[in-house]
Amino acid sequence: MGDLHLTLSSLQGLPQAEWVVVALLCWVVVYFAYKAVWRRDYGIPVQRRIFRLRLQVDHDQMAYVPFWWSDLQVQRALKAHLRRTMKQAFDRPRGRR
Repeated sequence: MGDLHLTLSSLQGLPQAEWVVVALLCWVVVYFAYKAVWRRDYGIPVQRRIFRLRLQVDHDQMAYVPFWWSDLQVQRALKAHLRRTMKQAFDRPRGRR
């Protein structure tokens, strides 16, 4: 096959369709770097996991979410979780007064 050196001079002769593929691959690399490095503040530390299907909260100290969730999905899931746990903490047991 030969060497796979990707240089600017080797990209000069690429057809437009291959430029689209190269641009898409570069965008995917930049997106994954952004998802791995950027950390928003949700009130508790959030770690993104590849093999996670839903929100998991560990003793209200750490939250694990799927890697592909958007920031808005994480925010809404954590808000719902915190609202649910706070409600459970203040609910009275039934049958007692």
